[in-house]
Amino acid sequence: MHDPITTAWMEEMTAKRPALVARMFTVFLEEEPKRLEAVRQALAAGDAETLRFLAHSLKGASAALGAETLRGHCLALEQAAGSGDLPAASGCLSDLEAEMERVFAFMRGHLDHAATS
Repeated sequence: MHDPITTAWMEEMTAKRPALVARMFTVFLEEEPKRLEAVRQALAAGDAETLRFLAHSLKGASAALGAETLRGHCLALEQAAGSGDLPAASGCLSDLEAEMERVFAFMRGHLDHAATS
């Protein structure tokens, strides 16, 4: 099983800028659940353009944090929404949500460990 955040990204960033990693994870944990809810709402409303925009935004945030698998799920959702294929987008969202939970858990674990170190 792959790591939610790539090992190389984590090693490089925590060695150079551990406080920045903590801040980035904190912001991601605060903001991305809201964006995920907006994704769900856009899909439920059949709003493919908003869904595509939100998936694109989440893709960028994921890439910046080394969450490559999540980035891939965001790309798939962005492409499905961009082609107006809402049934495919629904399947992509399911995969994205599962990976998002793994990323959230990883980030919480890192922040909890950093707080006790």
